[in-house]
Amino acid sequence: MMATVVIPTLNEEENIAKCLQSIRNQDYKNFEIIVADGGSTDKTVEIASKLADKVLFEAKRTIAAGRQKGADEAKGEVIVFADADAFYPPNWLSSLLRHFDDETVASAHGKIYLAEATFAEKFFHKSANLFFKASNALGHPTGAGANLAVRKTHFHQVLGFDTDLVTGEDVLLQKKLKKKGKIIFSDDSIAFVSARRVRKWGYAKFFLFHVKNWLLLARKKQPMREYEAVR
Repeated sequence: MMATVVIPTLNEEENIAKCLQSIRNQDYKNFEIIVADGGSTDKTVEIASKLADKVLFEAKRTIAAGRQKGADEAKGEVIVFADADAFYPPNWLSSLLRHFDDETVASAHGKIYLAEATFAEKFFHKSANLFFKASNALGHPTGAGANLAVRKTHFHQVLGFDTDLVTGEDVLLQKKLKKKGKIIFSDDSIAFVSARRVRKWGYAKFFLFHVKNWLLLARKKQPMREYEAVR
């Protein structure tokens, strides 16, 4: 099946080349890459134009709006969401997409590792991934948008992302997709994401913020309305 990888960007010139090159190096070959940019003032678009199949512009600067913009233009049967400050092992796409051979699967998400992690950060991300797996098993899928794949037909049936949200849009999407099919946690699908937010916020603030967000969404309430940009 064909896949579309969607990457929202905003002033990511330091990271976007590594991200896109890692995706170009996948062992799965039937895919396109769409970058949806929110109006970068650095060299993000220039770099992305050389490595992506398409670069789109989205005036609404939420990450949800960027993801939605790319998804609306996707040609693939499965839409895979990635982050501009992440990079991906060569088997990332194939490990995610194999789950969609089962027609009852609506979405799949994988592990999040912190890039160049310290010992403490390795413990932190291993604990987070155990939580993702357990939460999914309990019927509360919480896959991160940096490592998330959805069946396109189901994505459009549930009307995609809430583009007003600044965080939690990925979790809310999966909650809607549960009505369409299975949500799979993929143990061997790994994204290496920047640790910049964890390091700027500190472990306590980062942990408490995301726990509060998870509890709000689990209680069918709106997620946090403020999420500062970290570059």
